[in-house]
Amino acid sequence: MNNSIYGWRASVGLISPMPGENVEHAFHIYAPEGVSFSSMKMPFPGPTPEGLAILTDQLKDTAAKYKGQSMDLLAFCCTSGSFIKGTGWDKKCIADMEAASGIPAITTTTAVLEALEALGAKSVAVLTPYPDETNKIEKEFLEQNGFRVTNISGMDLSLVRGREIINADRAFLYQSAKEMALNGADVFFLSCVALDTLGFIQTLETDLGIPVITSHQATLWAILRHCRVGDKLSHLGKLFEL
Repeated sequence: MNNSIYGWRASVGLISPMPGENVEHAFHIYAPEGVSFSSMKMPFPGPTPEGLAILTDQLKDTAAKYKGQSMDLLAFCCTSGSFIKGTGWDKKCIADMEAASGIPAITTTTAVLEALEALGAKSVAVLTPYPDETNKIEKEFLEQNGFRVTNISGMDLSLVRGREIINADRAFLYQSAKEMALNGADVFFLSCVALDTLGFIQTLETDLGIPVITSHQATLWAILRHCRVGDKLSHLGKLFEL
């Protein structure tokens, strides 16, 4: 139970890759009143399997810095970092975080799986900013967890170089989504917490004609759900209307 005057409904510790503040910025804007966030960052070279291994090697030590704090939940806010070592890797990340901090934990990938299940999805089309080798692992992870991937596509790979991935604007993301082949997909998934997505989910759902999940949105939804904060935020998509 937390004692925060700001997080009087829920106080959440975030762990995410650096650079970039998209996670913190979006959550502080879109979370309901009374939900507060603290944040710690982990440096990493980029969303290749090798870079993500370097990132996740730091997870347990970073989570340990929250030990003794009055938090309701920790969240590892990195999609690729929480699937990169295959089926069950998100659960291993959760176990490591909880053991190190003594606080309940989730990951973005866990949140996405819970969101797909909540929406009754059987199949999903996935758009990412990752290189092909990371996309291959994501496809396998989703399918091994019971969701058929009808299509997975990486956006312009120049985005994964340097800081540019965190600066992908709404127009680029929207147009990239509109170019996706969605045949056979129950849900469209825009993968990567570094992408700023919460401001146009409802528009995407209207224009694509199917429910939309993004890493930002699913993580926030799961955080609130796990903290028993039940607000329905329809501007954040069908997921938040459940």
